[in-house]
Amino acid sequence: MLDFNDLINTKAALPFSIKLEELSESLGRKVSISDQIAEVLRTLIISGELNPGDRIVESRVAKQLSVGQPTVREALVTLEHQGLVVRKTNQGCIVTILTREEISQILKVRGELEVLAVELAAEFASTADITELLEITRAMKAAGDEKDVNGFFSHDFRFHERLWKASGNIFLPRLLSQLMLPLLAFLFIRNLRHNSHINMSESAEAHAELAKVILLRDKVKARTVAEQKFKMFSDQHLNLYQN
Repeated sequence: MLDFNDLINTKAALPFSIKLEELSESLGRKVSISDQIAEVLRTLIISGELNPGDRIVESRVAKQLSVGQPTVREALVTLEHQGLVVRKTNQGCIVTILTREEISQILKVRGELEVLAVELAAEFASTADITELLEITRAMKAAGDEKDVNGFFSHDFRFHERLWKASGNIFLPRLLSQLMLPLLAFLFIRNLRHNSHINMSESAEAHAELAKVILLRDKVKARTVAEQKFKMFSDQHLNLYQN
């Protein structure tokens, strides 16, 4: 059996192994094998089971899953495009590490783009879109009340994905996904899993306010509220960041 301490440089070796074994049993059933591998690795990163700087060895993942190395490489390319992993010389793929300055710059760009998404959603989102946004915020609040960090951020990201699509702009989901995934993987999990002072219930309410202001169909008010909420978000997380 493989020594997974060689596979990844992380204490989460056992959960990683179990996830790969579960994946091995279901490969090829519905979607492409590379997409399935990418989704499992993405989940491990978002959940914090793979940490920033952890190394993912392509050849050993392929051997564990009994698939070709090009298939694993394709999955890792997908994660690279999402900003979750980077390929480094003599190291292969590692889970993305972001400096405080990089996070600050991403938050500025993300803020501008997502404020635009909120403004556009106020104009173009369907009632069904907004209803779904509100339902997601209720799930966020429930997860926050239960101190379920993984569940909370799963719902959080689902909220933003739905918001981006509701904007009606086909480019915003792609751009914002590339910005937000590294943030979820690095900043959210790093701060909130290990040393959180952020109130998840309060965050859920902030998301609910965004959905409610979109429902009003007032683009000016939607932009104002979005700017306030995203500034609060940026300030909270940058203040928690320890470099």
